[in-house]
Amino acid sequence: MPPRRIYTLVIIAAVIYCGVMVAPYLRSTLVRDAAVTTWADRAVAPIAGQIVSDLPAVGEIVGDDGLIATIENTLLLAEQQSIEMLHQKVVLARIRAEEAESRLEELSTMDTKRLADRDEFAAIFETVLEADISSLRAEREVVDDRVAVLNRITQRHEELNARGLDPQEGLDEAMLRLATAKARRAQIETELKAAVLRRNAAKRGIFISGDGSTPDWLRYGEFELTMETQRVSHELHQALSELAEEEQSLATAEKTLEHLSHGTVKAPPGSLIVSVLTSPEATVQAGTPIVEWVDCRVLLVDVPLPDAEAPLIDTGDPAHVILEGENRTRDATVLLVRGSAATLGRTDLAALAKGRLPGVAQAVLTLDAELDDFPRCPVGRAAYVRFPDVGLIDIIRARLRL
Repeated sequence: MPPRRIYTLVIIAAVIYCGVMVAPYLRSTLVRDAAVTTWADRAVAPIAGQIVSDLPAVGEIVGDDGLIATIENTLLLAEQQSIEMLHQKVVLARIRAEEAESRLEELSTMDTKRLADRDEFAAIFETVLEADISSLRAEREVVDDRVAVLNRITQRHEELNARGLDPQEGLDEAMLRLATAKARRAQIETELKAAVLRRNAAKRGIFISGDGSTPDWLRYGEFELTMETQRVSHELHQALSELAEEEQSLATAEKTLEHLSHGTVKAPPGSLIVSVLTSPEATVQAGTPIVEWVDCRVLLVDVPLPDAEAPLIDTGDPAHVILEGENRTRDATVLLVRGSAATLGRTDLAALAKGRLPGVAQAVLTLDAELDDFPRCPVGRAAYVRFPDVGLIDIIRARLRL
């Protein structure tokens, strides 16, 4: 075979091979096999029950309250019975606490009366002491006069006895009467000092009986009242603690019943309903999907690309996007790149590219555009994507593994 023909065949083969290698790139340019998408989210039932409200229609925008559906469960009889029992326990605990408080008030009244009686006895005690002191002082004056008289009588008996005019018996009797009066004078003085000491102590709140003991009225009933007050105070503390625990249990049970018997399904305000997965009045379980919604304010682009081209693209690389029906170029940034064995599917994205086929890798872009730039939500629109940092030669070399 002539050399020229061989060269011609080689060139034709190379052109055909390059055409096959570049075909996906050319196809994406012509077909626009990428697509505008966003994250797919589902609003699920928070509780088991029946849907009692209308559901939004496909294409409807979620309102400012974010409400999608209301679910009620009126079959929670066990929880209702448990709450009734807790109500009864709270009532009983409150009664015990009120009884203990009432008993403490009674004990306080009794102690107040005891203190009032003690103050009255103390006043009487001081009055009696003052009377005793006055009486002793008066008696001391009388005895002083008697001692003075007996002194004179004794002196006369001594003078008469010295002259032999009075027998010895008369003098002895006079001296005996004088000694008795002086002894009484000393006894009165002692009693008077003791009474004054007791009166001064009583003014300081210290009460001493004549025999040196503490009067019975001073401590009457104090020990018994103190012990009973401590016992009832302990009962009140226990009753209040039990009441607090029962009220907390009741509040928790009521909150749980409210949570299990009434639930709302919500989505972010402004979200777009793309699919309704159940119907009004349907019975659902917790976690049952109700609607699928997307947030059109977060715009992504799903770009299929061969596995050989995936290593040429890095996160953060720029991209140019042309949407179907538009001639303008929009900027985008590579968010992530995945090989064909780990592409994001319909459970992750609201729309998939037309070129999403088995064995095709994936790049997800963040589209630098606002929702206000479009007359309606652009999710699902086809698009052509070009990566300015990746040229045709780079693609050919990647496919030829050069």
